[in-house]
Amino acid sequence: MKRLLAVLALIPLAGCTQIAQLQPVAGAEVTAVRIATNDVLVDKGVPIGVAPVCDVEGDLYVCKGTTRNGREIRSEAKSLEEFGATTTEYGAYSPAVVSLKVTVGAQEIFNGQVETVLADNAQEAK
Repeated sequence: MKRLLAVLALIPLAGCTQIAQLQPVAGAEVTAVRIATNDVLVDKGVPIGVAPVCDVEGDLYVCKGTTRNGREIRSEAKSLEEFGATTTEYGAYSPAVVSLKVTVGAQEIFNGQVETVLADNAQEAK
């Protein structure tokens, strides 16, 4: 009986952990930025030690990680209305017009649009 109560007491905690893990990937833009960042790193042969974790900082999506030899991986993305960005009914920008800059240490390895990276890698997967 004590085991049953202990298990029942832990069930809500497991649910909280799962919800907390889903929060960082709750938006289409931040998910697109994370995927595009990882695609750029793989395409450029960057030895990833800690995969970049993405979050919103002000009006930027920022992803931070490290290489195997300790160099900082950082990507920054911002939705750009001047490139013809459209917003969804919820006010989010379409991922197609999100700019992306990826740096490893002080070296910029990519500067372009998220959609370009996603489209290029989607075609390779076919």
